[in-house]
Amino acid sequence: MEMISVRKIQFLILFVCLFKFSNPVSASENLLQDGEILYRDYCSHCHGGTGDGDGYNAENLDKEPAELSDLKFISKKTNVQIYRVIEGGGRGVKKSHLMPAFGKTLSEKEIWSLVSWVRHLAKDESHPVELPANTSSKKPKRILVGSADIEFFRRWFSIEGKSKKAKEYGELLFQRQKSCVACHQIDEEGGKVGPNLSRSAFNYPPEWIYAWIKNPQTFRADSKMPNLNLDDKQAWALVAYLSGLHEENEGLPEELSAFLKIEGDPERGKALFFDLNGKATCSKCHTVKGVGGDVGPNLSYIGTSRSREFLLESLLKPEAVITSGYSSVMILTKDKKFITGIKKNESAGGIDLVNKDGDRIHVPREQIKKSKTQKISMMPGNFKDILSPQEIADCLAFLKTLTASQITFPPAIKSADK
Repeated sequence: MEMISVRKIQFLILFVCLFKFSNPVSASENLLQDGEILYRDYCSHCHGGTGDGDGYNAENLDKEPAELSDLKFISKKTNVQIYRVIEGGGRGVKKSHLMPAFGKTLSEKEIWSLVSWVRHLAKDESHPVELPANTSSKKPKRILVGSADIEFFRRWFSIEGKSKKAKEYGELLFQRQKSCVACHQIDEEGGKVGPNLSRSAFNYPPEWIYAWIKNPQTFRADSKMPNLNLDDKQAWALVAYLSGLHEENEGLPEELSAFLKIEGDPERGKALFFDLNGKATCSKCHTVKGVGGDVGPNLSYIGTSRSREFLLESLLKPEAVITSGYSSVMILTKDKKFITGIKKNESAGGIDLVNKDGDRIHVPREQIKKSKTQKISMMPGNFKDILSPQEIADCLAFLKTLTASQITFPPAIKSADK
């Protein structure tokens, strides 16, 4: 009898252990885990990491972000109401236009996971979040912009792109209707989540602005910029507005524009770009078509997304414009060590950096005394000294061959006089 009892006890212990470690994570826990990640990527810059409305971008907004950690505020909302705010944005529920709509960017399941995380932030257990029947986990269909769309846009732009009517409509969309100003600055006004767009006329070809704003996820799946669900009339007007900003002041100084007159060889430029033992060693920090480092921006379609003038300026004066998300961060640890690199992620656990050598560094939160974003580029600023004018022209020629496969540009159309 004693032997049987022991065996029964052993069996019960084994059964409990197997059940404990093999029991899958519940659906609600999965929602919570997914919601935390999505919240960090899309919401925390305004609403704050813990939902207190104190994200780094909050101070740039005319209206304070909602405090999602406020139990009294959140508990008054149904799950469907929170879902609709995320799906349709502020204007979709007759609230602030500064809150973007994510219904054309995230799947239904992803939006429900954000609802779950919002409840968690407020410690609200009065509204359990369960997935409705037939909830789709598929991302919204992407809008593909082809060469025919680009050609049609360019014909419109050559006739109407500089008109006062088009620019004014674009400004209205940007500032008051499509939440653009919540994330982008123009002349020191607006958010700092995305790039400053004051120099759009110099930085970006109009065709690229049009293709990008129609659906950013077509070109960068993890872009924080949501699909704004723009029709062509709206997209064209936004391009007219952005392409007309400070157009009269843009241009390169003569000392730099002289390099544009030199005919470059893209094959020589390619060899220079990928030679890790050469003068430039560009691929140590930049990726092209899956090859290279990830310290700096991916350049796989830079020839489509940036103007030739901007690329030259970036080569010779990299501090002029630092790509959004690639500013250098300096951390002072509590043991008085300085650590510098590009911030790749920040969470309650600490900050993840990539230094100039491409090494990934995790700095635990408890070791950080303070951190500061620097207004300097990690890209070398001496290419004008170490590269010959011909080598600079060769690099530029190679960069202009790096185009997006999704779109092609027809021959240029001369602008009509307006």
